[in-house]
Amino acid sequence: MKKIAIKYGLWMLAGFIAFFLIMHLIGLSTKTWLRIFNGVIHIGLLWTAIREYRQSNPEAAENYVSSVAVGMWTSAIGVVGFSIFMFFFMVLNEPFMQAVQDNIPIGKYINPFTATLFILAEGIAISLIGSYILIRIVDMRLSDSSSTYSD
Repeated sequence: MKKIAIKYGLWMLAGFIAFFLIMHLIGLSTKTWLRIFNGVIHIGLLWTAIREYRQSNPEAAENYVSSVAVGMWTSAIGVVGFSIFMFFFMVLNEPFMQAVQDNIPIGKYINPFTATLFILAEGIAISLIGSYILIRIVDMRLSDSSSTYSD
């Protein structure tokens, strides 16, 4: 379980950082609506990690807790790592931090630490909800494919 979580968690972290740096280099890093693409990276890698776990551990089909744990471990690596990266990025890049403060309604209350907490909270919420929903979808697809072959 942990090998799967580490593998896909590191891919998630790399995806988040690469996407952010590309957007920053082309001048779009302060566009908050682009976070939706982080969601695509996040859900895509959660899907892959959970699917691999379910395929390698068919006995876990009745145990949603273990699959949610895989999703949460995977996300913990990606989201916590990205939060740490963003904390240091915002501390070291004052113009970026100022742009973030200028573009959100509660900007005067935001600093690198509180912005990092928002990133972390959003990532954990997506992880928990996404993991549970994805488990259900993966299970349906796996049961459909196994019933197709057994007929």
